[in-house]
Amino acid sequence: MEWFEKVKTTVSKTAKLTKEKSGELYEITRLSFAINDLETKIDKLFKNIGMLAYRDFENGGEFSEDIDMLLRDIDAKYEEISGIKEQINQIKNVSLCPECGKTNPNDANFCLSCGKKLK
Repeated sequence: MEWFEKVKTTVSKTAKLTKEKSGELYEITRLSFAINDLETKIDKLFKNIGMLAYRDFENGGEFSEDIDMLLRDIDAKYEEISGIKEQINQIKNVSLCPECGKTNPNDANFCLSCGKKLK
């Protein structure tokens, strides 16, 4: 019976770990979709900026406030993407090297890519 209890405990721990990992994977996938959605919106904003810039060029004037507003919207979306990527890194238990921007395990003392001392 002792052997059966060990198997039962092992299966239980494995099931719990699998559930945790699948939850992490779901969250990472959800956040990745959010990044893709923001990148699509940024592409549309760039297209709109191009159309407005050409309109302003045709009219012989300076760039309009509409372009400035769209540029600020793009900056905000890039900041949002950065925040989402940080959430993904927290879930994965990694951090970015300040020197090269590559991901490293949170417990690494040196960057695995460039060798810079971390923390």
